[in-house]
Amino acid sequence: MLLRRLVAIVLAVGLAMPTMACPFCASEQRTLTEEMADASVIVLAKLARASEASQKLADAGVPYAFVDPETGAAKFTVESVLKGEALMKGVAEVEAIYFGEPKEDEVFFLRGVGEPPDWAIPLPLSPLAAEYVPKLAGLPPSGADRLAFFQEYLEHDDPLLAQDAYDEFARAPYKDVEDLAPRMDREQLRAWVEDVAVSPSRRRLFLTMLGVCGEPEDVERLERMLTSDARILGPATDAAALVAMAAGGPPVAAMTGELVRFAERQRKLGLDAHVACYLTLAGKHGDVNEALDLVDRRYLKDREADYSHVYAVLQALRFLAEEQQDLVPPDRLLASARLLLDNPEFADQVIPDLARWEDWSVLERLAEMYRATFNEGDPDAPIKYVREPIVTYLDVAKEQSGEVGERAAKALAEIEPLDPQAVERARSLRAFGFLAQARSRAEDAATPAKDGPTNAKASVPTPEGDPAGDISIEPPDDIKADLEASLDEEAEGPAKEPSTKSAEAESSAEEVAEAPTPRPVPPSRVLLVGAPLAGAALLFGLFWLILRSGVS
Repeated sequence: MLLRRLVAIVLAVGLAMPTMACPFCASEQRTLTEEMADASVIVLAKLARASEASQKLADAGVPYAFVDPETGAAKFTVESVLKGEALMKGVAEVEAIYFGEPKEDEVFFLRGVGEPPDWAIPLPLSPLAAEYVPKLAGLPPSGADRLAFFQEYLEHDDPLLAQDAYDEFARAPYKDVEDLAPRMDREQLRAWVEDVAVSPSRRRLFLTMLGVCGEPEDVERLERMLTSDARILGPATDAAALVAMAAGGPPVAAMTGELVRFAERQRKLGLDAHVACYLTLAGKHGDVNEALDLVDRRYLKDREADYSHVYAVLQALRFLAEEQQDLVPPDRLLASARLLLDNPEFADQVIPDLARWEDWSVLERLAEMYRATFNEGDPDAPIKYVREPIVTYLDVAKEQSGEVGERAAKALAEIEPLDPQAVERARSLRAFGFLAQARSRAEDAATPAKDGPTNAKASVPTPEGDPAGDISIEPPDDIKADLEASLDEEAEGPAKEPSTKSAEAESSAEEVAEAPTPRPVPPSRVLLVGAPLAGAALLFGLFWLILRSGVS
């Protein structure tokens, strides 16, 4: 039960993050531009001579990789200063720890921090990279023109340039990648998308780019890839291989089925971006309703579909609901999302989305689902993990005006006595900002009245903008007593025998309740202890989700 709650928290936190050019992938390391911005001095230099200690080791046949960092400083001749000219005035050589074997005419990127500079380990540059780095300072800080420069280095043979270009795209706003569309190489993007050797993160980026520049024929190609199924292709290929071998074919034909399965698994690793790209292009060039019907049949209605595939489709629906409302009708998108209410592994994950998107059509259905979780003898009964999300959904609905609020208040009054602890847990998670507010309420809270309505694309609530952000948090009495007792024991001296409730307190560290009135208070000792526990639990849930969803 704890794991499922943590999964819901991780999903909600992920939704609160700002939309980037690649909403389905994350930057993997700092860009060279960021490294340069944080440095006091940036120079390009060549190795003048290795340190005396490293040279002795080299003469003795010890690899350069074993140079002692304390004595392994090498001297570098400064070729050009890209930043910090004043600090480098009159300086022709610098010393920095260097572990690699020297190569003639190799150029190094040296980054110094502080005054005088403390030099980081030199980064060797290829001849092309030595031309690339000086150009970075002259690029626009953002916009399509900046991305146009890095586009030329995507999947470059030089891994440093390819990585830097990818990370620049992963950090850029989605609007910038839309503005770049007329300058994209669509044929190249299609080739990368279909290449099983391309990494999943890169494929997600290329699919996102193809989604803004694709043409009608791309919809058909994406559809064929989307509907392919290893459960069908694998056995069919195995049967064909057996026939071929019986007819005298080579034994290697027996491996054909496994190769097909491998290629299918590789392509599905970017399924979230694939679905989003397919539906986006269908909205531009085809019938998005038919496209959603296909996605529903292939993934959302198929109870045997792989968990990671269904999760990827849910991620795509979330992106489309926030970023492509003009292409994908919200009502039709909600119809697809509601299909997951029948999936016991995903019902608790999609309910907060329905609240965020203000879908009150399932209000009574969810209240009935809550009651059904107590039918433990019924194998078809919903699992109890849906209780907290349902309470949050009804709480959000209750805050709406008119009939919706009245219906929700009535439903809450009926179900709340069934499991008061679930109600308490749900409200504490919402108080921390982990569960969704309705879109309209989040917009009203984040925007002054004089500014008028906000753009729907900026409507994802963040923890800072959550109306519950100023509510003081106090835990239940039993947890509070245990935590305060442990603090008192630490202050008084040696630790005593652990409380019999400590295991229970640790397993329910997230079960804290909001105070009855929204007033800001200074952090208490309990919160100082509980916050790290909650953070550790959140990370544990994130790792579990990655391990579970990473198998395709």
